[in-house]
Amino acid sequence: MSPVVVVACAFAVGVVLGEFCCNTSTPPMALVAALVFLVGGVWSYLKGKRGSYYFLPLFFMAMGCSWVGMGKVPFPPSLESFVDHYVRVEGVVAAAPAFYPNRVVLVLDDPVVVLGAEEWRGPGKIQVVFYSEKEDFSLEKAAQSFSAEGAGILPGDRVRAEGTLRLPSTAQDEGEFDYRSYLARRGILAELRALYLPQVLPEREKGLYYLLKRGPALARLRLADGIREALPRDQSLFLEGILFGSREGITADDREIYQRTGVMHLFSVSGLHMGFIFAFLLALSGILRLGRGASFLLVASGVWGYAAVIDFAPPVTRAAVMATVGLGAHYCRQRKDHTASLALAALAVLLADPAALFEPGFQLSFAATWGILYLAAPLGDKLPFPPLLREVVTVPVAAQLATLPLTALYFQQVAVLGLFANVLVVPLAGLALFLGIAGAVLALAAPAAGSPFLVSAGALSYPIKWLVRLAAGIPGAAFAVPHSPWWVVAVWFLLLVLFGWSLQHGFTVSFPHFRFRSFPSRWTLPFFCGLVLCLLFMCWVPGYRSQQLEVTFLDVGQGDAVLVRTPGGRSMLIDAGGSPTYGSSTFDPGREIVVPALWRAGIRRLDLVVNSHPHEDHLGGIPAVLRNVQVGGFVVPPLEHPTPLTLEVQRLLREKGIPVYQIRAGAQIKLDPALRIAVLGPPERLYRGTRSDLNNNSLVLHLVYGEVSFLLTGDLEQEGMAGLVAAAKEGRLQGGLAATVLKAPHHGSPYSTCPEFADAVRPQVVVISVGRNSFGHPALSTIRFWEERGARVLRTDEAGTITFRTDGKRLQIRGLEQ
Repeated sequence: MSPVVVVACAFAVGVVLGEFCCNTSTPPMALVAALVFLVGGVWSYLKGKRGSYYFLPLFFMAMGCSWVGMGKVPFPPSLESFVDHYVRVEGVVAAAPAFYPNRVVLVLDDPVVVLGAEEWRGPGKIQVVFYSEKEDFSLEKAAQSFSAEGAGILPGDRVRAEGTLRLPSTAQDEGEFDYRSYLARRGILAELRALYLPQVLPEREKGLYYLLKRGPALARLRLADGIREALPRDQSLFLEGILFGSREGITADDREIYQRTGVMHLFSVSGLHMGFIFAFLLALSGILRLGRGASFLLVASGVWGYAAVIDFAPPVTRAAVMATVGLGAHYCRQRKDHTASLALAALAVLLADPAALFEPGFQLSFAATWGILYLAAPLGDKLPFPPLLREVVTVPVAAQLATLPLTALYFQQVAVLGLFANVLVVPLAGLALFLGIAGAVLALAAPAAGSPFLVSAGALSYPIKWLVRLAAGIPGAAFAVPHSPWWVVAVWFLLLVLFGWSLQHGFTVSFPHFRFRSFPSRWTLPFFCGLVLCLLFMCWVPGYRSQQLEVTFLDVGQGDAVLVRTPGGRSMLIDAGGSPTYGSSTFDPGREIVVPALWRAGIRRLDLVVNSHPHEDHLGGIPAVLRNVQVGGFVVPPLEHPTPLTLEVQRLLREKGIPVYQIRAGAQIKLDPALRIAVLGPPERLYRGTRSDLNNNSLVLHLVYGEVSFLLTGDLEQEGMAGLVAAAKEGRLQGGLAATVLKAPHHGSPYSTCPEFADAVRPQVVVISVGRNSFGHPALSTIRFWEERGARVLRTDEAGTITFRTDGKRLQIRGLEQ
């Protein structure tokens, strides 16, 4: 085995140890250990000891542990007093801003945070996010707004922004993406929600670091300008996504379709793109009839120039290192060792950014490349296909096998038709990449010369989009999978290594004092069956089956979403959050939070979906649920509230043939024989003329399991609560109002308290489902109201997702943040 492979693996193990076992004393201790191993290795080598080789991985493991620890920036306590306040931030732009359909994001080095007369300076970075309320928000308009010259914002510029300083969100459920940890690994301490576009200041940092980053960023901006001038907006944004990984033109719907068909990698610049660039430059050197040295310089310069324009993303850096090493070995007539070049690329990326090891992009890129190198050739030897067809089939199959568990782990989806979609789309995308790069470069010198290439590349966006949407529309194109533990992923890769090893008859891995030989070919089938069983386990992890009732209040921000899972394995979702139609946010809690939470839990079918009332913060996420999860029935109160949102929900219900049930007080929902669900509201005669008729006519559900009960009240207000108290006194409510856990009515608003109602319910725990809002929810008076009555108050904006489990006697509470 190549020493480079050993070194890279040891360094990666050290990075993992440093990330998860690190404290303030770890980096110096690891550095001391590295020096000890280095001295021991040198001494052992000079003495001719056989064990000197083993000091090499130990040295690099200790160095990896120290390296990742030294790069960490702990959150400074002195910054806490600035969080959740309106502040002014000044800093130096660390990298080119990232543009999305409705926002722009930039990261500031050396930030200065000002709150009144107080000022904070310190290590770390601040991320600035500006949301646009305009539908025609574009990169071009935003870039022109940054500076008087319209040149856009570039690394090294000093900018000023004002807004609310916030801490990034954390993971609220097992397997959920932890945004705060993701940013912390990049040294980003907090996020500023800017009220206006950042203002570029006259001063500029002139250090070599920013100069080297400024040049490629400016080149990318100029290339993008040429594309936008030659093409309509939709084509230019699509082409920029393929060429540069720009996300400005990718909406949430587009992202869902691309992930469903397994082609999202086309818009995340990776080794595939670098391969096309590499082939283009090789062809160009052949056309120009360059010698070996000149060809190497042309290709290497082009490859690394492209990597610089993409800001050295880990997949691109990996491909650039491998391309350079491979081409150099070819021209020097040396034996190519692709595994060693892959390890060298990994080591280079981790030395530059050890936190990249924990990014899905890094893992997927290196896993796909390893799969191709390790599996494609031996798989091809087993297939009775012509050579060209054999390569077309085995390369994507090998990549899919190596990335499948990671895709399932991070995205809770397996693109069943991914291979089919990629075979159709990748050649067209490669052609668009060829034409786009040629056209964009030519347009720098003469727009007329680049225009034909760009127009041709832009035209290819239509067949690519059509093919992707066609594949996405096929039933079963993607399969939702539950969250798999890491040990399942490890077992998959172990079986995959053994499977590939059994395919390579006679293959040997040599170490200094021993060697491993490949398994006989008769082991191929058992290892393949093991992979199939592992895949089945990932896709069908045993669902929730116990004698407990589980009620989960999902953190969907300012809205409601409650998931009920019964002892018999049935499931019911009550509301799914949403964003108000008058706001500027395009964030869909249904798509981004509720559906992934269902998939992580292994729920592909909901027996019932309940909408308490048709306000956007309760109904807005339900369309995403209806599109992505099978639903057995839809339950609503008998309300008429025609809006575009309700009409969309009705259309989806009709298209999918989902039965709709209108219910009111007196009804019962028979979800599970062990669970009694009584409907307490709305009354037979709906409320009219109250402060909010929709709120007061919310569905009110009373769940009783043994001695434990839950009262889910929707957005009930004082009139509705008074009505429930009156009905209980008259004996018209089955089981009364008493509940162990109460979902606070109307997000804890000032209109959600009623002493008589509280006396009738007598809750032990009150859950307030709430997020950042401008309504003042929850009111301090409401919190005091319940605490004075001895109830424990839990808020989703503080505790995150809150899960209750009960066997009918005892109640357990689980929240990721307490």
